[in-house]
Amino acid sequence: MRRNRAEQREYNRRALLASARHLFTTQGTNVAVDAIAEAAGLTTGAVYSIFGSKRDLILAVIEEGVHEYLEGIERLRQSDTGLAGLLDLYARQVAAFVNDDFREEARLEVLMVLLCLDDEFFREQSQRLQHMQRDALAGLLTDRPVSDGPSPRRVSSGEATLIASSLLALTSGFLLRSIPSDDLQLDAMLRSCSALVHLVDDGTAAR
Repeated sequence: MRRNRAEQREYNRRALLASARHLFTTQGTNVAVDAIAEAAGLTTGAVYSIFGSKRDLILAVIEEGVHEYLEGIERLRQSDTGLAGLLDLYARQVAAFVNDDFREEARLEVLMVLLCLDDEFFREQSQRLQHMQRDALAGLLTDRPVSDGPSPRRVSSGEATLIASSLLALTSGFLLRSIPSDDLQLDAMLRSCSALVHLVDDGTAAR
């Protein structure tokens, strides 16, 4: 079926994102714009028409991965488990993401770190995206019961933000080393994530 103009533009955008993602993760962000366009079966003009610049194309590729992460957070909202159970579910969902797609995401994360070293634009955008992830995760954790019982202690928004920041750093550290593919190290990640419940239990978290 023939696509209308809007559908064709979206099709072209998806094609460029896919080719850019592959080339960035295999050749680095110095890959030429015409190579990205050619891999997508499009012209160089399509890149600038849709994204405006190569820098914005790089950002769009990275943002796509962040939106996939946020979709995963939304799926977890359906769970009515308490804090400990939710931390376990989150860690298992992250571990299940270790596949070929994740390898690309890990490379993109490393590339973003390198770009941030020399470019203020990417530093600002990286901070914005990190805050989006942290805030979404904190929203998931806020008001979760810490223990069972008729009137359980619940996670405050400040505690949720602290746990979310710790959880993101913890899982990123594990996954960038690709160790959850090892059963022993997977268990270590799950136990480490579950232990963050004590940021509430010991009374040291922000209220």
